[in-house]
Amino acid sequence: MATCLWQTKTTSRFRSETAERLTALSPLGTCNTPPIGYACSPDERVLRFTLASASSYRLAEVRVDGSSYHQLLPKFHPDDYLFHGNWMPDGNFFVFEDFHNNRSDIWALQEKDDLFHKLNREPIRLTAGPLSFHSPQPSTDGKRIFVIGEQQRAELVRYAGKLQQFVPYLDGILAYGVSFSPDGRWVCYVSYPEGDLWRSRVDGTEKLQMTSAPFFTLSPQWSPDGKQIAFVGSVPGKVQQIYLVPAEGGTPQELPVATLNAGWISWSPDGNTIFFSDASGPNNTYLRSVNVHTQSVITLPNLPGSRTVHIPVRSPRGRWLVASTLNGQQLMLLNLDTQKWSELVHMNVGSAGWSVDGQHVYFDTGSGTDPGIYRVRIADRKLERIADTRSVRRPFTGWLPWIGITPDGSPLIMRDVGTQEVYALELEER
Repeated sequence: MATCLWQTKTTSRFRSETAERLTALSPLGTCNTPPIGYACSPDERVLRFTLASASSYRLAEVRVDGSSYHQLLPKFHPDDYLFHGNWMPDGNFFVFEDFHNNRSDIWALQEKDDLFHKLNREPIRLTAGPLSFHSPQPSTDGKRIFVIGEQQRAELVRYAGKLQQFVPYLDGILAYGVSFSPDGRWVCYVSYPEGDLWRSRVDGTEKLQMTSAPFFTLSPQWSPDGKQIAFVGSVPGKVQQIYLVPAEGGTPQELPVATLNAGWISWSPDGNTIFFSDASGPNNTYLRSVNVHTQSVITLPNLPGSRTVHIPVRSPRGRWLVASTLNGQQLMLLNLDTQKWSELVHMNVGSAGWSVDGQHVYFDTGSGTDPGIYRVRIADRKLERIADTRSVRRPFTGWLPWIGITPDGSPLIMRDVGTQEVYALELEER
């Protein structure tokens, strides 16, 4: 595959100076984080990049002297995510990825006209499924565009300790984000890759779809009284919010928590409070709680030195809350009585969950070099390796693999059974 233009056509000094200009410009845009995914035009006059905010990914451009900063294609598919842009070597076209309803296609924007072709500023669609296509990369001769074609499929599996292997769970449905009702008779989950919320009995019967596109569901959690399900909902053009839906089905109701960008959520044992991570601040994440009755929001203490944590999980007995550091190197324990943090584990940490009795915290090593599932006992910090996942290909939901825990303490994960291959789009002579 061809090397990206940004690496081959620019000097390191040019890259550094332009990146500094973009970082300085970021407050002028709609983003809460610095621009990402730089692509330089072949004549080195224009730089394009992605503006990443809590509710959108959009393309923008600026001249290398810092002038003419503006969003690219502001009216094109305004609710979609546009990113991963690259110029063709001759500068005639700019190709990019358009993400819509949890799948991506490749589009091209004409940059130059000639004697026989009038300039058309409407993007041209290059792919239309059935695969999802990502990361367009032009070849150096400009005759091909290399893309990643992906078919997303992942089965739900449970680690059977006696067999020391992963076996299908709920008939290996394509799902993640599994949460069990307090009596253990019901389960809710998110379909993969669609992102729809479903509910069924633990034997798979009485299935009920509770959300649908363009709604995308994250982190469903059954309430302690078993009457409702809380989840994070993502709707195009809006920040992620917390929703509640009756367990028997109905219309999800949004918790009005202002413009907070909610992530992973967890109930308090009394069912009055939901803890969540909030990524609405620039380059930062906060842990907060919201009262489901009054909608009052409280910010939890950060780690010493203002270090932040994410993925909060409240213990079933209520005294403790665990969360991992943003760098994924520590699992931290918050005593909610004293509001003091202590280190529970110092190693690679991904997702985590409590045992039903509140005695253990289960977690995986995320994207670490030695993939596995562990549990640590709260009383004495005893650490045990439960399962080896080196032979299991796992998909990422967000930026981490997902892990869940059954009522009997068996770890649940997704096993990737999809495909990812590199395709070449052949460009016809005009």
